[in-house]
Amino acid sequence: MQVAITGAGPAGCWAAIQLANRGHSVTLIDALAPWEKPCGGGVTTKALDRFGIFTTNLPRVDIQEVTVFFGDREHVSLTPQTPLAVVSRQELGKHLLDQAIQAGVQLIKDRVTGIRQEGSRWRLTGRQSETVGDFLVGADGATSMVRRILGTPLTAEELCVTMGYFIPGTFPAQMKIFFVPALEGYIWSFPRPTHLSYGLITRSEPAWNTRAKSLLSNFIEADLGTLVMDQAEFYSAPVPCLSPKSWKRNTISGDRWALIGDAAGLVDPITGEGIYFAFRSAQILAETIEQPGAYSKAISSDVGKELALAARMYRRFYRGHFLGGDFRKRTVQLARRSRTIRQILGNLIGGNQPYTGLKKKLFLSIPSVGWDLLSARK
Repeated sequence: MQVAITGAGPAGCWAAIQLANRGHSVTLIDALAPWEKPCGGGVTTKALDRFGIFTTNLPRVDIQEVTVFFGDREHVSLTPQTPLAVVSRQELGKHLLDQAIQAGVQLIKDRVTGIRQEGSRWRLTGRQSETVGDFLVGADGATSMVRRILGTPLTAEELCVTMGYFIPGTFPAQMKIFFVPALEGYIWSFPRPTHLSYGLITRSEPAWNTRAKSLLSNFIEADLGTLVMDQAEFYSAPVPCLSPKSWKRNTISGDRWALIGDAAGLVDPITGEGIYFAFRSAQILAETIEQPGAYSKAISSDVGKELALAARMYRRFYRGHFLGGDFRKRTVQLARRSRTIRQILGNLIGGNQPYTGLKKKLFLSIPSVGWDLLSARK
């Protein structure tokens, strides 16, 4: 089968590699790859364990400590049982693209400007090229052209915005996550091999971008000093952040076409993490591409239920209250006093504790948490 993939990011490249290894003829179309994506670059232990690309010599920083803050006073430090990692998305993209080419994938450096169906085939028109294929894969991000033409485009309400700075230098292998009372989202500080990614994610709202940028700058200057901003490089980009209603109408495939990764909306709305879902959706597509209708069903049962549940939990996490206070603040306070809560929180951040089993896990942990709190008072 001839497969045309728009977008040569992690999802597109991984799909191309898997499909080529299964004997398909694959063409990747992307004008810029490999590029540096404006994100933290955090890779969960779940992704590290599952996908072979992370066992290569890909430059990365292994994270030995994660500190979660609420406001400027409450914080708790977590030590992951298995370290997380932070990578440059440009370096990750380069490694994946090299592997794709080695697998026999054709790369066309062009921007797709038109997509049309001709009988049982697809024709993709670029500024300088034309490509035909039996199957079309949209791996072209949150503002996917394939999605806009063949599916339902994501609305402004279904997107979060990320903004931040790349700060040159070497920094301790410590990941920082800051929750702020007035912010529906969080601020992050992730050390990469050659720089620090210091950014913010929040739902996009009118007139909020200017205030968010000011808030982020104040955090950076308070943490690292004012001089670092002289060399900092600013970035911003949209990220899918689907609501419960959005998940019910999220169409990700049709007759000889499919969406993967961000283009399919496969991002955790609470954390903004999408690397695992990009790789996993690409893998599922390769396994089901010759079975009409199987891809959407497999995505729904494998990762869709988890992400839909995260969407339902989103408002409670960012706006909910627990024990008379902000839910996030109480979580940090309890984690400081309870080793059990710290372990659960660490597993959540690492991707090893699914949302689908979280309620049961917390219920079964009540005796242990009670003992932790009693011991902390002695």
